[in-house]
Amino acid sequence: MTHQLEAALPLDFLKRMQVLLKDEYEDYLKAMEQDPYRAVRINLLRHDNTPLSSFSMRPSGFAENSWLLEEKTPLGGTVEYLSGLIYPQEPSASLPVTALGIEKGMRILDLCAAPGSKSTQIAELLNHTGVLVCNEISAKRAEILKENIERQGIVNAVVLNSSPERIAETFSGWFDAVLVDAPCSGEGMFRKEADAVSMWSRENVLLCARRQKEILACAARCVRSGGTLVYSTCTFSEEENEQNVNWFLNTFEDFELVPVHGKGHDGTEEIIHRDYVRRVYPMDGGEGQFAARFLRKADAPDASELSALKGDPVPKEVRTFLETYVSKPFPYLYVRNGMVFGGTFPFIDCGKNRMIRHQTLLGKLKSGRFEPGHALVMNAYAGFQRYTELTMEELSAYRHGEALRHPSEKGWTAVGTGGHIIGLAKSDGMILKNHYPKSFRKR
Repeated sequence: MTHQLEAALPLDFLKRMQVLLKDEYEDYLKAMEQDPYRAVRINLLRHDNTPLSSFSMRPSGFAENSWLLEEKTPLGGTVEYLSGLIYPQEPSASLPVTALGIEKGMRILDLCAAPGSKSTQIAELLNHTGVLVCNEISAKRAEILKENIERQGIVNAVVLNSSPERIAETFSGWFDAVLVDAPCSGEGMFRKEADAVSMWSRENVLLCARRQKEILACAARCVRSGGTLVYSTCTFSEEENEQNVNWFLNTFEDFELVPVHGKGHDGTEEIIHRDYVRRVYPMDGGEGQFAARFLRKADAPDASELSALKGDPVPKEVRTFLETYVSKPFPYLYVRNGMVFGGTFPFIDCGKNRMIRHQTLLGKLKSGRFEPGHALVMNAYAGFQRYTELTMEELSAYRHGEALRHPSEKGWTAVGTGGHIIGLAKSDGMILKNHYPKSFRKR
C-alpha cells in the first residue's frame, strides 16, 4: 500500500477490503491509484450506436451504448451534452439497467432515480414505448431528474417526488420491472468523489443497509407475477450487498435469485449462488457496482387499477400549433389548468404521489394563445418542424440568455448547432427572442 493511498482512505475500510479481496487486494490498490474512468452513453433516441467523431471512444463492455472516453476535457458545455446526444455515466453504472432485460412496451419503475443516468438509459431501451415511472424522494433532486429526462428527449416518463411507501400503495403489482439503485455508503465512488471518502464509517454502512431493506420491501410490492426486480448499489460492503440479498430472499419467498450476466466478479461466500450476482471493482473497468436480479415467481396480488387522469378539452389553438410545428402527433394529450402535456402512454392517475412531470410538458395556454415549452422542442419522438442553425458564437450568446440578431422565418423555431437542437426561440423575422430556460443559462 502506498503512503498516499493509506492516508487518503479510511483504515477500517482498507482492512475490510483486504479481507474481502484477499489475493486481489494489491490489484485493487493499484487500480485506485489510476485516474477514474470517464465514459458516456450515446442516446439511442437521437443517434445509432456508432462512435461519435467528436470524441475518441471505445466500448466499455457494460452496456451496448456505453463508451469510454480518452479525453479529459469537461463535457457539460459540449453541443453533444446540451442537445442530449450523450449522457455522462460511469461505465459500470450501466450494468443494472442491462440486467433488467428491458423489452419494448414494458411498464418500468426506477424507484431511486435521481439524477437520472439509469432512468434515461431505461427510456432509451423502451424507445418511446411502454412507460417509465421514475421517483426521487428529494424534491431538489427530482427537479434535476426532470431536467435530465427532458434534455434526453424522453416523452414517456412520469417523474414523481414521493416516498417508496406511497409508491407501493399506488402501484401494487403494476410493473413488469423495477430497479432499486439504492442510496448506499458509496465505496465504489472513492476514486472520484472526495465527499464519499469523508462520509464513510462503519455506522453509516449499517445505516444504509437498514434503509435499503425498507426500500426493497416497498419495491417488492410493485412487481407483477413473473416480473423482475434488480437491486444495485455502488458500494462493496457485504452488509449492503450479499447480506441484503439473503435478507430479501428469506423475507419474500415468492422471489427467486436469477443470474446477472456481464463483466466483473462473482459475489462473496455470503450467498449460495455467488455467480448469480455481479460485483464490479476498479480493476474490472468501472468504479464500483453491485447488481442482483430477482424474479417474482407467481401469485402476486392483482395489479392496481389505475384510472385515467381527467383533463380539460384540448383547445383549438393547441391542435393548430401542433399541426403546424410538430412533425408527428403525440398519441395522447392532456390539458389541466392551462398546462398542455403530450405522451405515448395513457395519462394515468398516480394517486397521492407528488407529480413533477407527466410525460412531456408541451407548453402553456396564455391569454388565448399557446406558448410551447423547452421539453416540446427537445423531444426525440415527435420532432419540431422548424430549425435555425447558430454559429458557435451565437450559441454562446443564446446560452447566456441573449436575444440574437438572426434573420429567419417568423414564428417559433428550434435552435442549435450542427443540426443538434439546444433550445427554443421565437423570431419576428430579424431577431430571435430567447426562450432557453433560465435555470440552464450561463452566468
